[in-house]
Amino acid sequence: MYRLDDKHLEKAKEIVLSARKKKSCKVCYDRGYIGVNQQNMVVLCHKCVDAEKATEEWKKYVLENEDLKEHYSEFFEEEDENTEEEEASEEK
Repeated sequence: MYRLDDKHLEKAKEIVLSARKKKSCKVCYDRGYIGVNQQNMVVLCHKCVDAEKATEEWKKYVLENEDLKEHYSEFFEEEDENTEEEEASEEK
């Protein structure tokens, strides 16, 4: 199982902070994330973080880093395919 390096975890925390919708939150204590999972990835706060914005920023960061790209490329490719399928079904 892949474990995210601490340097990337710090960047993920910065991304989450920039994607917050509210200034104060009792769920995450104003951090933007609830905790860190076993893969050393942040668990977003569902109450105060714009998940779409955070995901888009994370995608950009992953594409800039070759070591992350090999671990996360499949995840983003599947997401892009699902988006294309949804758009095609909406057009019909």
